[in-house]
Amino acid sequence: MEITDLQNMWTQHNKDISENTRINKQLLKNILTSKTERKINWIKVKAIFNLILPIILLTTILIPKLRLRFDSDFIIGGLLFGIVFIIGYFWSVQYFLKVSRIDLKNAITSTKKDIIELERYKFKITKLGYMLIPFALIGIFMMLELPFFTKSSLIPISLIIIVMIVSIYITFKFSIFEYFKKINREIVEIEKLEL
Repeated sequence: MEITDLQNMWTQHNKDISENTRINKQLLKNILTSKTERKINWIKVKAIFNLILPIILLTTILIPKLRLRFDSDFIIGGLLFGIVFIIGYFWSVQYFLKVSRIDLKNAITSTKKDIIELERYKFKITKLGYMLIPFALIGIFMMLELPFFTKSSLIPISLIIIVMIVSIYITFKFSIFEYFKKINREIVEIEKLEL
C-alpha cells in the first residue's frame, strides 16, 4: 500500500467521521427542538386556558349569584372587581400574544430573546396579579354582601389568605422560574449544536 492510498483512506475516514458527527448533531438538535416545542406548546395551552377560565367562572359562578343593587357597596365592589378583572384579562391576552410569537423555526437567538421577554412578562404580571387579588376579593365580598370582619367570615378569609400565600410560594419558587429555566437550558443546548 502506497502512502497516497493511506492518505486517501485517511481523508475518506475523516469525511465519514465529519458526516457522522453532523448527522448526530442534527438528530440531537431535532430531539431537543421537539422537546422544547412541546414545553412551549404547553405554555400556549395554559395561556389559552387562562383566557377561557375567567369568562367561565364569571358567567357560571359570580354573575348568577349577583343581585343588582344601586347602593354604594355594590357599585364600589363592582368597580374594584371590574377593574382588576379587566386588567388581569388584558394581561392574559398580552401574554397569549407573546407566547404565540415564539417559534423555534426562527433564528435561535430571536427565540431565546422572546423566551426571556416572556419569562420577565410572566413574572411581572404574576407578581402584580397577586397584589391585585385582594382588591378583587374585597369587590366580590362587597357585591355579594358578604361580611368582612365577623366571626363567621374569619375562617373563610383565613383560608383564602393561607391558600394565597401557599400559591405565591409555589408559583414563584417552582412554577415560573423552574419551567423557564428548563426551556432556557434546552435553548442553550440547541444553540451550541448550531455552532
